[in-house]
Amino acid sequence: MLIYGKEVREATKEKVKRIAQNKPLSLAVVQVGDEAASGAYINGMKNFGQDIGIPVTVFNYPATISEAELIREIKKLNQSPQITGIMIQKPLPAHMRDDVVVNSLDYRKDVEGIHNFNLGKIINREAGVRPSTPKAVISMLKAHNVPLEGARVTILGRSSILGSPLALMLMAENATVTVCHTRTRNLIDEIRRADIVVAAMGQMNFVTADMVREDTVIIDAGINFDENGKMFGDVHAEAKQKAKMASAVPGGIGVITVAELFDNLTLLGE
Repeated sequence: MLIYGKEVREATKEKVKRIAQNKPLSLAVVQVGDEAASGAYINGMKNFGQDIGIPVTVFNYPATISEAELIREIKKLNQSPQITGIMIQKPLPAHMRDDVVVNSLDYRKDVEGIHNFNLGKIINREAGVRPSTPKAVISMLKAHNVPLEGARVTILGRSSILGSPLALMLMAENATVTVCHTRTRNLIDEIRRADIVVAAMGQMNFVTADMVREDTVIIDAGINFDENGKMFGDVHAEAKQKAKMASAVPGGIGVITVAELFDNLTLLGE
């Protein structure tokens, strides 16, 4: 059974809209270059913000800007009282260090929850913003009444914005978590023994039907495009058909992620 994110998105949207009526909020998006997929995502944020009355301002810089120059621009945004949240759109150009740029943010305006200060709060299980895609994964699971406590979860991918923080967030829900990556031995065995599989490797159709059980719940957080520009996840359609439940791509986790980003915006400054 395919599951979709629209209902979760709309519920979060209404929540954020109510808060925005009583709390001045604004979002700045830092974009370097004009990569097409980034532009589509940014347009989604602008449309979402327009629907709920939150201004979204895009600060676009040429791909040739130096890391030092970009950091100076981010620090200006840090100091602007009109801006309550800042997002740095990735990917950044190859000559920039992602961690250095991200940590130049004021952590109190880090709407993605990926500054080291905010990631540290996840480890300590303190209240605060959480990375938006892991939040979307957990929201999707809870919305479809998938038990997390005691569940055996296998995460495919260990990135600092998805796999690694998601593992910590799921452990806080009392799940038993295995994080897999390119050096994992017997990867198929790890996938087969899981109650829940979260695919976030960035490899189109990597998970095939022979890898999953019929009672498995699959969350596909992959976004890949073929030569015709059609979007695919990390999980093959046949694997999703075999599983008990699987999130759609498109229309699944990606739909919720923008809503979770704006939910984070309401939490900043608290």
